Amino acid sequence: MKILEYFKSQKEENNFNLLPDGIFTLEQDGKIIDVNDKVLEIYKTTRFNILGRYFSDFVENGTAILNKIVSEGLSELVKAFVKDEEKPSLLLEITAKRNLETNKVYVVARNATQQHSEHKVIKEKFSVAQKIIDEKNDFLLDSSGVILSNLVSISGFSRALLDGIGGALSEKQQKYLNIINLNSRDLSYDLEKLFTLFKLESKKIQYQNKSFDLISLIKSINRVYEKDFKDKKIIFSLDYSTLTERDCFLDGEAVEYILRCIMEIFLRFANLGKCSLNIGHPPLDFLKNRDFLANDSYDTKKYVLFEAKIADLIFNKDELDNIFDTYYKGSVKRPIGLKASLNLLKVYITDFKGDIWVYSRENFGTMFTFVLPLR
Repeated sequence: MKILEYFKSQKEENNFNLLPDGIFTLEQDGKIIDVNDKVLEIYKTTRFNILGRYFSDFVENGTAILNKIVSEGLSELVKAFVKDEEKPSLLLEITAKRNLETNKVYVVARNATQQHSEHKVIKEKFSVAQKIIDEKNDFLLDSSGVILSNLVSISGFSRALLDGIGGALSEKQQKYLNIINLNSRDLSYDLEKLFTLFKLESKKIQYQNKSFDLISLIKSINRVYEKDFKDKKIIFSLDYSTLTERDCFLDGEAVEYILRCIMEIFLRFANLGKCSLNIGHPPLDFLKNRDFLANDSYDTKKYVLFEAKIADLIFNKDELDNIFDTYYKGSVKRPIGLKASLNLLKVYITDFKGDIWVYSRENFGTMFTFVLPLR
């Protein structure tokens, strides 16, 4: 409340006791000349025990605090005395104004004892929870190498057996080995994404920004996945012809990870469907509508727009509303690797001061649209 304006516009006695906060009226030296009923309620006392005494009798270091609040125009959390108690047992949030015309000081006091106590409890619980999360993440990260290594062995040896290294296989043996090989690769994918997410949560990934050629990176990633798309008979199109600024100053490994996440989503969820990745510079209106800094056509070239579309993957409204929450339990069961990948995309892109949006509907598929600054 703007307490000084209140007293300038009304007589002090009008509605004085109806105000929701405690009000002190003080002389310049801190002597209390009036209080409202809320002050009496806070201190559980009577006017007889307050009027004529000094503000410092009720608030620890009251004079110094008042001078600070009046001069700086801020609020302060202070310790307050209760009747018959030697030590402060209340916490008050106070503001104060000095009326130069009347030479009076008006103090607004709100009891913040319970709120502060609740905040302290919440803070303590948060600290305990954060410690548990940090210990869990450290344990899992320490174990991740062994777990992923074992899965690679299972995948590799099952693949070798399927290729005939151990001799001819019966039809049933081939069937079971194919299941083992597929499941181990899927599990490796899911766990790798989950472990990377834990690493981000632990703040153990430090970005190393340096200059690199974005188009060269795009080409090299495309070559890595080209055979996989062909083997799976997925129609994949890549277009970066409108990308004119190719010098990028970000963490190249993180940008590569972002693009690999997109390609792996294509591979895992496209079944004879079409996937496309278009890369260029965003239109000026696109940037302005999404609160990116862009003043003219030159500024648009400081950003890169990625549009990744997959025809086979559809998210419902509930999923879209919680698309970047790895631990959200929706009505549709999704592989943990997909949910973790989407969360990773969000974290990496926003860490680079970019942003990502997901659009999905029947007979269209899903479009992942994200913007990254080049620097």
